[in-house]
Amino acid sequence: MADCCPHCGLPNRYFSSQGLSVLTQPARVSESASSYNVNYNEELFEQFIKEYNRLLLTDQYIPSSDIKYLYSKYFPGSNDVNLQVLNKYFKEIEEHNDQFIKTKLAEYKTYFDELFTAIDKSINLDEDQRKAILADEDHCLIIAGAGAGKTTTMAGKVKYLIEKMGVATGEIIVISYTNKAIDELKERINDKLGIPVKILTFHAFGYEIIRNSTDERFTVNYKSFDIIYNFLNQTVFNDNNMLAHLILFLGYYFDIPDDIFKFKSINEYSTYKANLDYETLKSRLGEFIQTITDQRSRANRTITGEFLRSGQEVQIANFLYLHNIDYEYEKPYKFNFPNSKKLYTPDFFIKQDENECFIEHFGISEDFKDFDLEGKTLEKYQKSVLEKKRLHKSHNTNLITTWSRYNDSRSLLVHLREELEKMGFVLNKRDDTEVYKRIQETNKEKYIYKLVIFIIQFIENYKTCGYGIDDFNKLRQKTKNVRTLLFLDIVEKVFLFYQEELKKQNSIDFADMINDAEKILNDISDYKEKVPYKYIIIDEFQDIAKQRYNLTKKLADVTGAKVVAVGDDWQSIFAFAGSDITLFTKFLELMGSGKELIIKHTYRNAQKLIDIAGGFVQKNSSQIKKSLISIKNIDNPVVVRCYDDSSNIRKNWIATIEDCISEIINKSKKGSSILIIGRYNFDKKMLTDSERFIEKSKDKIICSKHPKADITFLTAHSSKGLGFDNVILINMIEGKFGFPSQIEDDPILKLVTYTDYAIPFAEERRLFYVALTRTKNRVYLITPQQRPSRFVLELINDYKVPYDKQINKGPIPSKSILCPICKMPLKYENNKNYGLRLYMCTNEPEI
Repeated sequence: MADCCPHCGLPNRYFSSQGLSVLTQPARVSESASSYNVNYNEELFEQFIKEYNRLLLTDQYIPSSDIKYLYSKYFPGSNDVNLQVLNKYFKEIEEHNDQFIKTKLAEYKTYFDELFTAIDKSINLDEDQRKAILADEDHCLIIAGAGAGKTTTMAGKVKYLIEKMGVATGEIIVISYTNKAIDELKERINDKLGIPVKILTFHAFGYEIIRNSTDERFTVNYKSFDIIYNFLNQTVFNDNNMLAHLILFLGYYFDIPDDIFKFKSINEYSTYKANLDYETLKSRLGEFIQTITDQRSRANRTITGEFLRSGQEVQIANFLYLHNIDYEYEKPYKFNFPNSKKLYTPDFFIKQDENECFIEHFGISEDFKDFDLEGKTLEKYQKSVLEKKRLHKSHNTNLITTWSRYNDSRSLLVHLREELEKMGFVLNKRDDTEVYKRIQETNKEKYIYKLVIFIIQFIENYKTCGYGIDDFNKLRQKTKNVRTLLFLDIVEKVFLFYQEELKKQNSIDFADMINDAEKILNDISDYKEKVPYKYIIIDEFQDIAKQRYNLTKKLADVTGAKVVAVGDDWQSIFAFAGSDITLFTKFLELMGSGKELIIKHTYRNAQKLIDIAGGFVQKNSSQIKKSLISIKNIDNPVVVRCYDDSSNIRKNWIATIEDCISEIINKSKKGSSILIIGRYNFDKKMLTDSERFIEKSKDKIICSKHPKADITFLTAHSSKGLGFDNVILINMIEGKFGFPSQIEDDPILKLVTYTDYAIPFAEERRLFYVALTRTKNRVYLITPQQRPSRFVLELINDYKVPYDKQINKGPIPSKSILCPICKMPLKYENNKNYGLRLYMCTNEPEI
């Protein structure tokens, strides 16, 4: 232990003139080992009790590790009885610490009252904040709810450590995640309080450790894309096995869609889909006009550059191309259905020498079932399948039928291979180099560029999870999925190449700034003298990732420093970036000892809103239980506003948002701020593509009806940590791109991200809590009448939130949207590789 007495091993702070001043409690009487019914050496036990009594007489907060150390010194190896005895001492130590805090709260009342007077007379620390500042456990987890004064508490802790505990400024380090948070902390602590403690991001701190550990100069890598792209575009040709893996993955398994099609409405998308001029292999390979290319969905594009109707059709087309079978997509059939004016175009016409055949792929299962179609819509589709089969049979043409799912659970491509061979087609695999060059020529944007971005994301998360160069087998053991295993084979080689290139260039990326720093701390035994930290204060600890936790723990172990972790598990919303909420909820268990403190008072939200939002988020039993308190009282702080989604959906949606803005302005003081929160960035574009709203700057928008209103648009994620007078959540719809978001993460990325399965939509639930608590007054939830978000319905049902009686509280209608071309219901079209679902017209029997 640092700065310890050579005789008893306890910290020297206990034996300073200040530390020996006695609290109000008397010294303990002597005890004997027999009184505890344990077989200890009586002489040693008396010495232990003497030092223990001396410890209790100090005017200091006593961390639990000190009594553990004292006990283990006299009774090493007595694990069979030490818990029984230690519990008694822990209880007495806790009573001592409670008395210490109570005494100091009174003694330092004026000090705490005036702690921030010089910079802001309105800041007055509450009792919870003062207790958090006084507590000096081995490690502290300070849980500060939304609007509870987290930054103020951290600044107060730093000031107290220096002014009252004599800690040097160089012995304290404050770490946070973003430059924005760092700037706020620097302004409060460095500038306004004038305390020059070190305040850094994790990356900057890791970089500093690495830089101080070597005289060698190195650069920060900003060219991950270039390194990986060059590997896939050039180096891969030297590795036949890698080339074969890439062809297989790109041909059949790489179907990662864009976030969303950016249309103003689903009807607009349907019109676009109906009018698409599908590009075929025979037309203008690699010579697309850029504007046309940008308008098209790349999700259904083949290796050779064709745009097809579904992901499974792309799989079929790629299989045929890769096995040298010529095909035409949707070649008109020379015969037509009776009484039909619509030209019949089977999915594929294939030919090999004199052997000809058609392929029809049906979007239902082999037993004529479907997860999305039902009733008359499904019956119509089933009828079209039978009609097509009869038509081919009546004209004696060869037909292969494939299905979206098979009764034997084998894959589409296995069945396709068997059917082709039955029909006498010879499958000759194309040369991998030829195929890969075709991909490069025609599909750089769709395949190579997107694959590079996907690999970069995977590698970043892989490193953020603390995985290293030898850990790919750990991931392989977690999955049996063929697609995932294939990708791991590919990405492992890319990773090795990438790391080697960084080494050659004497460069380091952001993830390795942290991982390498931890390794350096592990190797440098005298780092304690080089960086004598006594306190590590970490902001936003709920966002901690495994690699950052590892660095923190190693720094604490090496220096003997105490970790003060500040955050709120209810606001843990960055799992996609590698954060793991269990590192927060199990903090004390992982660190080995410490104390959990809760700052209960919040100064932003009204009590009724806190009760609603807090009850909502705590339905997840894994969240830390707490009851927040506010002196503010507002009736109906949560307002549900419905719009008619049976017709003119976008117009009605925008009008409802505008009405809410009018209501807020009429009820608020002049200059009040309004925050509009979307679940996605494209929510803003949908709003500002109308005449009623105009984009002013990156975050600011103007309402034409109220041009002077102070209106900000942010996503729910980017709104975290901010407060506004009133808030409007504009995307409370039940659906894939609603709130909660129902977009499925790619199974590959799930290997390197933490997923909270404690309750459905666990992270979305926390994100909704963040959105609700941005307001100082009211939050307005904009939701459709027929498809309201399940979160809105939960607030209505469980917390008696007032609502429009026209809202649909029953099952969400699945076929409420009609095709603008033929007025038939729209269906969902499933992407079997990824899970993307797109609206398709049900009046298309040739699908």
